Amino acid sequence: MVAMINDTLGTNIDPEYIECTFDGYVHDTCADISKFHEATGWEPQISFEEGIERVCEPYLTAEI
Repeated sequence: MVAMINDTLGTNIDPEYIECTFDGYVHDTCADISKFHEATGWEPQISFEEGIERVCEPYLTAEI
């Protein structure tokens, strides 16, 4: 994901791991929409890649 953000923004920033101080924090998740899909028929309307582009878009068009 970091590589995708770097590609979208034209940057080359390496992530820095910082230990989370929250009690009960789940570091890694395995998100699975199968139960939600089964119950509702919901399907994502945009790809993950397009989502990255949408999130980064304000940073690309911001006036500095």
